[in-house]
Amino acid sequence: MVPELSGTAAAVSAGPLEVVHGLIRDAHRDVTRVVVVGTDPAGRRLTGRSSTLGRWGADVRVGRAGDPAATDAEVPDTCVIAWWLLDRAGSEVPRTFIGVAGGPGEAGTPGWASMLGEGDLVVVAADGPASLNLRAPVPEDPRGVALDSGLAAWLRDGGALPDPGADTAEEIGWWSRPAWRLLDDLVGGAAAREAISWAPFGVGYHAARWDRHELTPGTRA
Repeated sequence: MVPELSGTAAAVSAGPLEVVHGLIRDAHRDVTRVVVVGTDPAGRRLTGRSSTLGRWGADVRVGRAGDPAATDAEVPDTCVIAWWLLDRAGSEVPRTFIGVAGGPGEAGTPGWASMLGEGDLVVVAADGPASLNLRAPVPEDPRGVALDSGLAAWLRDGGALPDPGADTAEEIGWWSRPAWRLLDDLVGGAAAREAISWAPFGVGYHAARWDRHELTPGTRA
């Protein structure tokens, strides 16, 4: 996905990423802050800081111009990739990252929704299972293939989030399950306004947009 890290392999995702950037830009009307929510076992939070792709070997800065640099220990991987996506989409409003360690009914991040304001755009950063074919990071698993298809359908059609449980999620490489569960809690089973799914190199990639004001007053996702 990131050319600075994957070279020509990034071309596979170039077209879909243009759609993703468009979703982010369309959601930026009247936004005063972006709140990125992503899975992080440490439950870290970060506001007004920048980072780099250095942990993966590329000296590329990510984050808003003028935001001071944070150490690698302060910034989860999910946050770095989200910052990169926001940079590519031209987002210039202040940013906050909230790490979640579990979904509703689990450890989670208690009271995270109370941190949100009227002008906040909520970006939930998560991916599908990493076991979709022989090139995947995790051995190909039909359970992962079925789940990824189910996640794509859930984004398009709404309803109950497909969730095989924590143990199976770990086995099939669905490590961002807590963020998906939080997203489900946020949108209440509503179908997305727009959605796109693709699966480069055996990992499920998905992007979707909801109008938060149509769900619950106060924020947007």
